[in-house]
Amino acid sequence: MAEPPPPPPPESGVPPEGPPPPAPEPGRCPNCGAPHDPFQEYCLECGHRLPPLYGMRRTEIWSRESPLWLWAALAALLLVALVAGAIVAVAATRGDKEGKPKTSIPLVSTNTGGTDTIGVSTTPPTVTINPPTGFSTTTLATTTFGTTSTTRTGNISWPSGKDGFTIILKSVPTSQGRAEADAAAERARTNGLTQVGVLNSSDYSSLRPGYWVTFTGIYDTRTQAENNLANARSKGFPLAYAREVSN
Repeated sequence: MAEPPPPPPPESGVPPEGPPPPAPEPGRCPNCGAPHDPFQEYCLECGHRLPPLYGMRRTEIWSRESPLWLWAALAALLLVALVAGAIVAVAATRGDKEGKPKTSIPLVSTNTGGTDTIGVSTTPPTVTINPPTGFSTTTLATTTFGTTSTTRTGNISWPSGKDGFTIILKSVPTSQGRAEADAAAERARTNGLTQVGVLNSSDYSSLRPGYWVTFTGIYDTRTQAENNLANARSKGFPLAYAREVSN
Protein backbone atom coordinates (compact mmCIF):
# COMPACT_ATOMS: atom_id res chain seq x y z
CA MET A 1 0.00 0.00 0.00
CA ALA A 2 1.46 3.38 -0.95
CA GLU A 3 2.05 6.01 1.79
CA PRO A 4 0.60 9.43 1.38
CA PRO A 5 3.02 12.08 0.20
CA PRO A 6 4.60 14.26 2.90
CA PRO A 7 3.46 17.86 3.25
CA PRO A 8 5.22 20.34 1.08
CA PRO A 9 8.20 22.10 2.68
CA PRO A 10 7.60 25.60 4.00
CA GLU A 11 8.32 28.39 1.64
CA SER A 12 11.39 30.59 2.19
CA GLY A 13 12.24 28.72 5.40
CA VAL A 14 9.43 30.49 7.47
CA PRO A 15 7.86 28.15 10.01
CA PRO A 16 4.13 27.87 9.88
CA GLU A 17 2.17 30.32 12.12
CA GLY A 18 0.71 28.87 15.29
CA PRO A 19 -2.59 29.81 16.94
CA PRO A 20 -2.77 33.43 18.29
CA PRO A 21 -2.01 33.85 22.03
CA PRO A 22 -5.04 34.10 24.23
CA ALA A 23 -6.14 37.63 25.18
CA PRO A 24 -5.09 38.65 28.71
CA GLU A 25 -7.76 38.34 31.32
CA PRO A 26 -8.95 41.75 32.53
CA GLY A 27 -7.53 42.63 35.93
CA ARG A 28 -4.78 40.01 35.85
CA CYS A 29 -1.13 40.05 34.84
CA PRO A 30 -0.69 38.40 31.40
CA ASN A 31 2.65 36.97 32.55
CA CYS A 32 1.89 35.46 35.97
CA GLY A 33 -1.87 35.86 36.27
CA ALA A 34 -1.68 37.93 39.50
CA PRO A 35 -4.53 40.43 39.98
CA HIS A 36 -3.81 44.17 39.69
CA ASP A 37 -5.62 47.53 39.83
CA PRO A 38 -7.15 48.93 36.63
CA PHE A 39 -4.52 51.67 36.22
CA GLN A 40 -1.54 49.79 37.72
CA GLU A 41 1.53 50.06 35.47
CA TYR A 42 3.65 47.12 36.72
CA CYS A 43 2.74 43.77 38.24
CA LEU A 44 3.57 43.61 41.93
CA GLU A 45 4.31 39.89 41.73
CA CYS A 46 6.59 39.47 38.71
CA GLY A 47 7.40 43.08 37.72
CA HIS A 48 5.95 42.66 34.24
CA ARG A 49 4.80 45.87 32.53
CA LEU A 50 1.05 45.74 32.34
CA PRO A 51 -0.73 46.66 29.11
CA PRO A 52 -3.53 49.29 29.06
CA LEU A 53 -6.82 47.87 30.16
CA TYR A 54 -8.73 47.65 26.86
CA GLY A 55 -8.23 51.31 25.99
CA MET A 56 -9.73 52.52 29.27
CA ARG A 57 -6.53 54.39 30.18
CA ARG A 58 -7.07 57.03 27.49
CA THR A 59 -10.80 57.42 27.92
CA GLU A 60 -10.91 57.65 31.74
CA ILE A 61 -7.69 59.42 32.55
CA TRP A 62 -9.49 62.82 32.72
CA SER A 63 -12.56 61.62 34.59
CA ARG A 64 -13.50 62.99 38.03
CA GLU A 65 -12.15 59.84 39.66
CA SER A 66 -8.71 60.27 38.07
CA PRO A 67 -5.93 61.81 40.26
CA LEU A 68 -4.68 63.75 37.25
CA TRP A 69 -7.96 65.66 37.05
CA LEU A 70 -7.66 66.68 40.70
CA TRP A 71 -4.10 67.92 40.28
CA ALA A 72 -5.07 69.87 37.17
CA ALA A 73 -7.92 71.59 39.05
CA LEU A 74 -5.62 72.54 41.94
CA ALA A 75 -3.06 73.95 39.52
CA ALA A 76 -5.75 76.08 37.84
CA LEU A 77 -6.91 77.48 41.19
CA LEU A 78 -3.33 78.28 42.18
CA LEU A 79 -2.78 80.10 38.89
CA VAL A 80 -5.94 82.21 39.41
CA ALA A 81 -4.83 83.12 42.94
CA LEU A 82 -1.39 84.19 41.73
CA VAL A 83 -2.85 86.36 38.98
CA ALA A 84 -5.29 88.05 41.42
CA GLY A 85 -2.50 88.74 43.91
CA ALA A 86 -0.35 90.28 41.20
CA ILE A 87 -3.20 92.58 40.12
CA VAL A 88 -3.77 93.78 43.69
CA ALA A 89 -0.05 94.41 44.23
CA VAL A 90 0.22 96.42 41.01
CA ALA A 91 -2.83 98.53 41.93
CA ALA A 92 -1.47 99.26 45.43
CA THR A 93 1.94 100.23 44.06
CA ARG A 94 0.37 102.53 41.48
CA GLY A 95 -1.74 104.23 44.16
CA ASP A 96 1.32 104.86 46.36
CA LYS A 97 3.27 106.36 43.45
CA GLU A 98 0.44 108.71 42.56
CA GLY A 99 0.12 109.90 46.17
CA LYS A 100 -3.45 108.71 46.55
CA PRO A 101 -4.53 107.59 50.05
CA LYS A 102 -5.66 104.00 50.41
CA THR A 103 -8.74 105.02 52.38
CA SER A 104 -10.65 108.28 52.65
CA ILE A 105 -12.35 109.34 55.90
CA PRO A 106 -14.26 112.67 56.03
CA LEU A 107 -12.70 115.29 58.32
CA VAL A 108 -14.79 118.22 59.48
CA SER A 109 -13.30 121.11 61.45
CA THR A 110 -15.26 124.06 62.86
CA ASN A 111 -13.21 127.06 64.02
CA THR A 112 -14.03 130.47 65.42
CA GLY A 113 -13.18 132.28 62.19
CA GLY A 114 -16.38 131.07 60.58
CA THR A 115 -14.61 128.89 58.01
CA ASP A 116 -15.51 125.21 57.70
CA THR A 117 -13.06 122.91 55.94
CA ILE A 118 -13.89 119.48 54.58
CA GLY A 119 -11.17 117.10 53.43
CA VAL A 120 -9.98 113.53 53.62
CA SER A 121 -7.72 111.79 56.07
CA THR A 122 -6.27 108.31 56.45
CA THR A 123 -6.42 108.58 60.26
CA PRO A 124 -9.57 107.99 62.37
CA PRO A 125 -12.08 110.85 62.03
CA THR A 126 -11.47 113.86 64.25
CA VAL A 127 -14.03 116.53 64.99
CA THR A 128 -12.77 119.75 66.57
CA ILE A 129 -15.24 122.34 67.85
CA ASN A 130 -13.76 125.41 69.46
CA PRO A 131 -15.77 127.49 71.97
CA PRO A 132 -16.99 130.94 70.93
CA THR A 133 -14.52 133.78 71.08
CA GLY A 134 -14.29 135.41 74.49
CA PHE A 135 -15.63 132.43 76.43
CA SER A 136 -13.52 130.95 79.21
CA THR A 137 -14.39 127.93 81.31
CA THR A 138 -12.39 129.32 84.24
CA THR A 139 -14.09 132.70 84.34
CA LEU A 140 -17.22 133.15 86.42
CA ALA A 141 -19.58 135.65 84.84
CA THR A 142 -20.73 138.63 86.84
CA THR A 143 -24.50 139.07 86.91
CA THR A 144 -25.78 142.57 87.42
CA PHE A 145 -29.20 143.30 88.92
CA GLY A 146 -29.66 147.00 88.36
CA THR A 147 -26.69 148.44 90.22
CA THR A 148 -26.13 145.30 92.34
CA SER A 149 -23.45 142.79 91.22
CA THR A 150 -22.87 139.18 92.24
CA THR A 151 -19.36 138.24 93.32
CA ARG A 152 -17.63 134.89 92.75
CA THR A 153 -18.80 133.51 96.11
CA GLY A 154 -22.44 134.30 95.31
CA ASN A 155 -22.60 137.34 97.62
CA ILE A 156 -24.05 140.58 96.32
CA SER A 157 -22.51 143.97 97.10
CA TRP A 158 -24.47 146.93 98.31
CA PRO A 159 -25.31 149.23 95.35
CA SER A 160 -22.91 152.15 95.04
CA GLY A 161 -24.48 155.42 96.19
CA LYS A 162 -27.64 153.65 97.37
CA ASP A 163 -29.33 154.79 100.59
CA GLY A 164 -31.86 152.27 101.85
CA PHE A 165 -32.66 149.58 104.37
CA THR A 166 -31.71 145.94 104.82
CA ILE A 167 -31.95 143.06 107.28
CA ILE A 168 -28.78 142.36 109.26
CA LEU A 169 -28.25 138.63 109.79
CA LYS A 170 -24.81 138.58 111.45
CA SER A 171 -21.98 140.94 112.39
CA VAL A 172 -18.36 139.77 112.80
CA PRO A 173 -15.48 142.04 113.94
CA THR A 174 -13.07 142.67 111.10
CA SER A 175 -10.22 141.58 113.37
CA GLN A 176 -11.59 138.00 113.20
CA GLY A 177 -11.58 137.91 109.41
CA ARG A 178 -14.39 137.65 106.91
CA ALA A 179 -14.75 133.85 106.78
CA GLU A 180 -17.48 133.67 109.43
CA ALA A 181 -19.53 136.34 107.68
CA ASP A 182 -19.24 134.54 104.33
CA ALA A 183 -20.27 131.27 105.98
CA ALA A 184 -23.38 132.95 107.38
CA ALA A 185 -24.21 134.29 103.92
CA GLU A 186 -23.83 130.83 102.40
CA ARG A 187 -26.11 129.35 105.04
CA ALA A 188 -28.70 132.06 104.39
CA ARG A 189 -28.74 131.28 100.66
CA THR A 190 -29.01 127.57 101.39
CA ASN A 191 -32.03 128.24 103.62
CA GLY A 192 -33.79 130.14 100.83
CA LEU A 193 -33.01 133.81 101.51
CA THR A 194 -32.31 136.07 98.53
CA GLN A 195 -30.15 139.15 97.89
CA VAL A 196 -27.60 137.96 100.44
CA GLY A 197 -24.27 139.75 100.72
CA VAL A 198 -21.43 140.88 103.00
CA LEU A 199 -20.37 144.51 103.44
CA ASN A 200 -17.80 146.39 105.51
CA SER A 201 -19.60 148.57 108.02
CA SER A 202 -16.71 151.07 108.00
CA ASP A 203 -17.75 152.12 104.49
CA TYR A 204 -21.17 153.41 105.64
CA SER A 205 -21.87 156.25 108.03
CA SER A 206 -25.13 154.72 109.29
CA LEU A 207 -23.36 151.60 110.61
CA ARG A 208 -20.93 151.08 113.43
CA PRO A 209 -17.45 150.73 111.91
CA GLY A 210 -15.19 147.70 112.31
CA TYR A 211 -17.52 144.83 111.29
CA TRP A 212 -18.17 142.45 108.46
CA VAL A 213 -21.95 142.53 108.12
CA THR A 214 -24.02 139.74 106.53
CA PHE A 215 -27.28 141.14 105.15
CA THR A 216 -30.27 140.11 103.05
CA GLY A 217 -32.50 142.35 100.95
CA ILE A 218 -32.22 145.89 99.60
CA TYR A 219 -35.28 148.00 100.44
CA ASP A 220 -36.24 151.64 99.94
CA THR A 221 -38.14 151.97 103.23
CA ARG A 222 -37.86 150.59 106.73
CA THR A 223 -41.40 149.18 106.46
CA GLN A 224 -40.41 146.99 103.55
CA ALA A 225 -37.45 145.62 105.50
CA GLU A 226 -39.52 144.94 108.61
CA ASN A 227 -42.21 143.15 106.59
CA ASN A 228 -39.54 140.60 105.54
CA LEU A 229 -37.95 140.35 108.96
CA ALA A 230 -40.07 137.40 110.11
CA ASN A 231 -39.06 135.39 107.05
CA ALA A 232 -35.36 135.99 107.73
CA ARG A 233 -35.72 134.93 111.38
CA SER A 234 -37.51 131.73 110.34
CA LYS A 235 -34.60 130.82 108.06
CA GLY A 236 -32.17 130.20 110.90
CA PHE A 237 -31.36 133.80 112.00
CA PRO A 238 -33.58 134.53 115.04
CA LEU A 239 -31.58 137.66 115.99
CA ALA A 240 -31.97 139.35 112.60
CA TYR A 241 -33.02 143.00 112.61
CA ALA A 242 -33.76 145.82 110.14
CA ARG A 243 -31.16 148.54 109.67
CA GLU A 244 -30.56 151.62 107.49
CA VAL A 245 -27.58 151.58 105.13
CA SER A 246 -26.41 154.95 103.85
CA ASN A 247 -23.18 156.59 102.85
